[in-house]
Amino acid sequence: MIRLPEHYGILSPVPLVVPLRLLACHAATARGADVDKPQNLAKSVTVE
Repeated sequence: MIRLPEHYGILSPVPLVVPLRLLACHAATARGADVDKPQNLAKSVTVE
């Protein structure tokens, strides 16, 4: 369970990005995924 503070205004989600990003990085590392090389990146980025 992740407890987050209540919503206070339009910019309140901004400080919540940091702990959620850390959670995503730790979850990806636990799965064995490389967080520096996301899958399917070539589909969205065109390199000439």
